[in-house]
Amino acid sequence: MGGRTRMRLVMTMTLLVGVLLAFMFSPCACLAGKETKAPDFTLANLEGKDVTLSDLLAEGPVIVDFWATWCKPCIKGFPGLQELFEKYKDRGLKVVAVSVDSPKSRSRVGPFIKSKKYSFEVLLDTQGRVAKKYNAVTIPRAVLISPDGEIACATVGYRPSNHEQMEKSLLPLLPEKKTEDGEVVE
Repeated sequence: MGGRTRMRLVMTMTLLVGVLLAFMFSPCACLAGKETKAPDFTLANLEGKDVTLSDLLAEGPVIVDFWATWCKPCIKGFPGLQELFEKYKDRGLKVVAVSVDSPKSRSRVGPFIKSKKYSFEVLLDTQGRVAKKYNAVTIPRAVLISPDGEIACATVGYRPSNHEQMEKSLLPLLPEKKTEDGEVVE
C-alpha cells in the first residue's frame, strides 16, 4: 500500500471513529432524515390494564423509557424522569416506564415502583417484543415521541445530561402554559 493510500485510509478511519463517537456520546440522538415514526404498542400496566401508546399520544408527547429492576443505570435515571413528569404533566406529558424484566423478576417491578413513590405509568414487556421494535438492546433507552407519533429524541445509557437534553427536545412539543385569563406563562 502506497503512502498516499495509507494516509487516506487513516484519515477516513479517523473520521468514521470521530462520527461514531460523537453519535454515541451525544445525549440525544437527532433522527432527522431517518424513519422516525414510533411503532404503536399495547402493554399491560401493573394493574393488568392494557395501555396503548397511540391513546397516550392523543393527550400529548410521551417519553417511553425501557428499563429493568436489575439495571443500576436505569434506576439512577428514574428520579430525573419523575422530575420531568411532575414538571410537565399538566401540559400533557406522559412518561411510560416499560419494564423488560423477565417473567421471573417481574414480581419485583411493582414493589420497587411503590417503594420509590414514582407516579408515572409502568408497563410490562416481559417477552421484550416492544423493546425489540424500539431497538432497546441496551438499557436504559428513553424515547421521546411527539403527539403526531414521530420520534423526537432517543437516548441510550444514563447520564444526568440526558434529562436536560430530553427536556430541550420536549419543550417545543408542549402546548404553551396559560393562566386562567389566557395569558401565556413562561
